[in-house]
Amino acid sequence: MKGDAAKITALHIEFVAKPSEAHKVHAALPPAINGALGGVSGFAGSLVMISNYEARLVTVVTLWSGEDQRQRCDKNVKWVRALLTPYLDRCLRIQTLAAYLPLEKRLSAEFAEAQPEEALAMGQNEEVATIYVA
Repeated sequence: MKGDAAKITALHIEFVAKPSEAHKVHAALPPAINGALGGVSGFAGSLVMISNYEARLVTVVTLWSGEDQRQRCDKNVKWVRALLTPYLDRCLRIQTLAAYLPLEKRLSAEFAEAQPEEALAMGQNEEVATIYVA
């Protein structure tokens, strides 16, 4: 990459949600993760993705930036796992990845202006929203 992208570290966790908790994951996990990690140095955001084909198959990605991003990511794995525990039936994979995000792009105006609850609702309505780091 020639300066047109920012390198970050991504913690990627795939799991199968408990049958009784699967319907709560989309609404509960994003605010729980952002609330718990929002003040942690190096935390750059998170994604919660649920499979279209199997509602119990969940992928959580936390993003870490800064000089010691890998160490901060590694240090917080146990906290992320603790947040997932109430929903987790079986963990399938945990991995740390190097990720590159474009710098010149910006959030779409519609998504950037939305309040957190509205942004969550946009995702629940399956509207297309592309998120870029400015």
